[in-house]
Amino acid sequence: NVLQFNRVDYLAVAYADEGVELRKNGITLPIMVMNPELRSFEVMIQYNLEPDIYSLNLLEKFSETLALLRHGSTDKYNIHLELETGMNRLGFNKEDITELTERIKMNSQLQIASVFSHLAASEDPAYDDFTQEQIRNFEEMSSAICNQFDYKIIRHILNSNGITRHTKAQFDMVRLGIGLYG
Repeated sequence: NVLQFNRVDYLAVAYADEGVELRKNGITLPIMVMNPELRSFEVMIQYNLEPDIYSLNLLEKFSETLALLRHGSTDKYNIHLELETGMNRLGFNKEDITELTERIKMNSQLQIASVFSHLAASEDPAYDDFTQEQIRNFEEMSSAICNQFDYKIIRHILNSNGITRHTKAQFDMVRLGIGLYG
């Protein structure tokens, strides 16, 4: 409630049940779910929670659920695309971008709210060269996606440590997590 009162633009939660709890307690801000699970898609759509999509398979499964639950709807549903820039965890690779953008263009119910990535070592000066390479990869990949759509797509890569150490990579939004605690 404090964050909403202070006009934060977005919230992010790890799992859908956390977003549901926020909705039930009066939070109306957009909420991104960082770890969407197939079994949570229905409740995410019911509570207007926005999934992090990080694979073509996940995009397909979410699209199928959305089509079933919102059959005939012309309203757009926000999704967030996670890019793999060097953390080697989850996300779309460069070679996925063409197919990814084509699939989203063909789905009239989807809209990209944001494109993002994670920095693996933003807190450690010993890895600044690697961090800068991640930022360059993100710039290239996110631009390739954004240039395919005629609406504004938010871009973000900085976490709490990145906000203070890599200020030139703020793009459109930053993700203040642990930094909220001081």
